[in-house]
Amino acid sequence: LGFKINPHNSLCKSVEEVVKFRNYWEKHREELPYEIDGIVVLVNDNHVFKDAGVVGKAPRGGIAYKFSAREATTVVEGITVNVGRTGVLTPVAHVRPVAVGGITISNATLHNMDEIERLGLKIGDTIIVNRAGDVIPKIIKVLPELRTGKEKNFHMPLACPVDGSKVIRDGVAYKCSNPRCGARNREEIYHFVSRKAFNIEGLGPKIIDRFLDEGFISNAADIFSLKEGDIAVLPRFGEKSAQNIIEEVAQKKKVTPSRLIYSLGILHVGEETALLLAKEISNFQFPISKPIDLLRFFHKLSIEKLQEIQDIGPKVAKSIYDWFQEKRNMHLLRKLSDAGIRIEPHKLQPTGHKLSGKIFVLTGTLESMSRDEAKEKIRALGGDISESVSKKTSYVVAGSVVGSKLDRARELEVEVLNEEEFLQMVR
Repeated sequence: LGFKINPHNSLCKSVEEVVKFRNYWEKHREELPYEIDGIVVLVNDNHVFKDAGVVGKAPRGGIAYKFSAREATTVVEGITVNVGRTGVLTPVAHVRPVAVGGITISNATLHNMDEIERLGLKIGDTIIVNRAGDVIPKIIKVLPELRTGKEKNFHMPLACPVDGSKVIRDGVAYKCSNPRCGARNREEIYHFVSRKAFNIEGLGPKIIDRFLDEGFISNAADIFSLKEGDIAVLPRFGEKSAQNIIEEVAQKKKVTPSRLIYSLGILHVGEETALLLAKEISNFQFPISKPIDLLRFFHKLSIEKLQEIQDIGPKVAKSIYDWFQEKRNMHLLRKLSDAGIRIEPHKLQPTGHKLSGKIFVLTGTLESMSRDEAKEKIRALGGDISESVSKKTSYVVAGSVVGSKLDRARELEVEVLNEEEFLQMVR
């Protein structure tokens, strides 16, 4: 019928021949130009195959006959604890990179403390690792006879590594006692990779959830330390999708100051406030080239000084000040810097001065352009954008389906422009 078939297919007359065929390819699998983890045995009679029926999704007339899991020896160089979506603490072993079944493994999930105790595992131990079904990396055995005496016991932390709350035991699991911890952490990472922040395409909520649950990441900085081999072994991924994610992440290691500040998810700091802060940073006496350099800038600013920046009131100023004082956030900026994130100069110079000194507030939907395009036109002509209407606002641009900003503009007697009037102004 013209279908491509595998040239190594074989018609077996008995179960013994099937076993012989399977054993041959377990020994010779390296000769193939692709990875396999076993063979599939099918009844060679369509009528019998159909009559045998199906159990769930599995036909009774076919079965996968797997090879023995591939194994390798390596060393546990460290154990870290990551916090998943539900607040469960998952220990992850960081092992000396080793190739197992065509994939280089550098991490292996330990699941829980019971698993560590069952294995008798210590940091520094030599271990045997395999890929169960040639998929998930698993530590199957510790080799205590190879210990040097420098190995260290591992203990679960008493405080959550994300928010410092008390760690409690729930069955075999250790959990953060703050019920919002895991969910808050997840939302922060979602925000970090979003379009107006780092814009990491292909790293959606479902994939982030999976990485959190597997213990591969516990905060946004961990995204930049992911390895191809760690991702490729997960079900429904594979080498190509893993490669695409790693390449996309690597391309996003350069970021503008405004995108970086917005990505941090500071309470009350949106896109416009992030841009205003970026302008202030561009005038700073010391170069800001790494995320950790932001501390040098923000630690010089008191709440009162922050309020001197356009459109930053007491509540926003306190939120910014508090964020940069938290040890957890300082640690995140340090990890981002260590992961190779670099801040590139912001192109803040306008191409014209027609709107210099004018502050615009946009409300409603514009028909001729997106809100982002409208903002770009205003900035290109030297104008500024604000998220809220105040006495300092020069114009409110009102599209269709406007909100409370229009009422506020009328209350303060701020001039309101319709879309046509706005377009005439920015031409």
